[in-house]
Amino acid sequence: MAPLVWLITGSTSGIGTALMTECLSRGDKVIATGRKVVERLNSFKSENLALLELDVTTSVKDMQDRLKDAWAIFGQIDVLVNNAGISAFKAAEEADENLVNNMFHVNVFGPMRISQLALPLFREQGHGTLAFTSSSSLWTPLPFMSHYAASKAALSTYVEALHKEVRSFNIRCVAFECGGFPTNLGQPREPAQEGFGTTGPTIPEYSPLFAQLMEKFATNPTLHMPGDIKKAAATMVDIIKPHRLESTLPWTVRIPLGSDGWGRAKQRCEEQLKVLKRCEEVAQTTDRKSGQGLEALEQMFTYETILN
Repeated sequence: MAPLVWLITGSTSGIGTALMTECLSRGDKVIATGRKVVERLNSFKSENLALLELDVTTSVKDMQDRLKDAWAIFGQIDVLVNNAGISAFKAAEEADENLVNNMFHVNVFGPMRISQLALPLFREQGHGTLAFTSSSSLWTPLPFMSHYAASKAALSTYVEALHKEVRSFNIRCVAFECGGFPTNLGQPREPAQEGFGTTGPTIPEYSPLFAQLMEKFATNPTLHMPGDIKKAAATMVDIIKPHRLESTLPWTVRIPLGSDGWGRAKQRCEEQLKVLKRCEEVAQTTDRKSGQGLEALEQMFTYETILN
């Protein structure tokens, strides 16, 4: 099998760096991108590695130019991994516009934009894979992480719908909904920006709940992060590379990584079924008496399934 060419955003730390290393170890070619990427990854040397400065919050024109430059490096790109992401621990009432906008630009709008620009190039070459690093927090969002969880929920649902739009072009999409991994996700992008932090809310009424969470999670965060970054990278490559896991795992658009990631999704789905059962009678009270629309609704279900 010919080597694949990967473009990975957010390559300068965490899962991005591990994924870059894993791809190179398998003989694939990697275009590692990120902010200050040359400075941060200068120690990595390989003829199959190219470093390209790319901020996912940049303008459409700049991103388009960078993507064209990336395509020209090895003559093609087979896999685009939207890995760049940020997090912040903040009470929703206290979050300012800059924090919210920054969160969604990095976690949602940036990946959407670069994927949109890559699609015509993938269609022209007849194949491609769009991969996204999402989070299991979308299933069971914690207090003070409402914006992060919302951004990842938006990302995963975008990927789910996008896959249905482009699969007929031999373009595949996958969102890896990661559990806890010891990465630098919570670090601020710039010194003046807020990161994950443990400073606590300024509104005193939120302090008791915040203190409870910090007591459980902040004293030793790695105890609550069972994931191994290198194993995650290896599994992601196994899933993306053709025929690696197809006999045991058919192409799946949303994949949990980590026992905690899987557990969160399972817990939420089981609880949601109970909620649906509880609300079934109430939900049906809003239907028209004639039953009009039910046939169209049944047909729509075929477009909404995640099983193919």
